[in-house]
Amino acid sequence: MSDGSERREDDRLDVVWRATLVVGDQTFQGRLVDVSTAGARLHFDAAPALTTGTEGLLKITELGEFAARVAWIRGIDVGLQMVAGPDLLLKKFAEASGEYPSQHPTQSDRDPLT
Repeated sequence: MSDGSERREDDRLDVVWRATLVVGDQTFQGRLVDVSTAGARLHFDAAPALTTGTEGLLKITELGEFAARVAWIRGIDVGLQMVAGPDLLLKKFAEASGEYPSQHPTQSDRDPLT
């Protein structure tokens, strides 16, 4: 188990995106505050009733749904790990927005995997 002190190989990009984490029949409204190729940090107004390892769907209105697993929880912040191939695209959408921090995720006509 990681204590979060390891060096990340992928830089994170700051974003301010509304998002919902759906776990079973529960929904947790929050906002993404940073994204990387394989993960994201979700910020809530109050500590969510989640546990490490929980899997769910991260919904971003402008982009769709992404399979995610709770990697860590620190107060009102939750670290998510994207768990499926095409779902490892959040950073590409932030890069495409051209603004930092990204206020709105941007889809482009180019293939986000390239």
